[in-house]
Amino acid sequence: MTARQLHYLIAAALLPALGCASSATMSNTSAPSGLVAADSALHERSLGLQAAETALDGNRAIAFWAEDAVVQPAGMRALTGRAAIGNLYHEFFTTMGVKELVGTPSRVEMARSGDLAYETGVNRIVIRTPNGDMLDMGKYLIVWKKVNGQWYVAALSFTSDAAAPTPIPSK
Repeated sequence: MTARQLHYLIAAALLPALGCASSATMSNTSAPSGLVAADSALHERSLGLQAAETALDGNRAIAFWAEDAVVQPAGMRALTGRAAIGNLYHEFFTTMGVKELVGTPSRVEMARSGDLAYETGVNRIVIRTPNGDMLDMGKYLIVWKKVNGQWYVAALSFTSDAAAPTPIPSK
């Protein structure tokens, strides 16, 4: 595995974490009805993204990203725009051997304006390699923004908790 492939694999560890608002702590418990509706809409979009990523369907997942979105993968240059992020999904799901993506949010905080939110959480990725499956665990920060009434991922930054993915013992 080349260093570039390893960077892509680590980068993949956080993409699934975007869609998991269902188990996150939502902060607008006494919010006006407009914020409650925004919370609900964000939750639904997040679940949709998670479903696409869990299915390893980059074409479906990219529709949840803003046209001008930015991804700041650990150990790589930033990627800007839906097309570049779509190419990254393609690499993960075709060439890099990603076989499992699971993200778990720990917190979602929404601005009082109801058009901007951030999410933090942890993620797990399993990568198929010729030497056996590799596991990587990490954490992420994602920013959601509302565009024309719809929630989109505006930015994602993440890191791995390990220097490199670790082998999974054979059963």
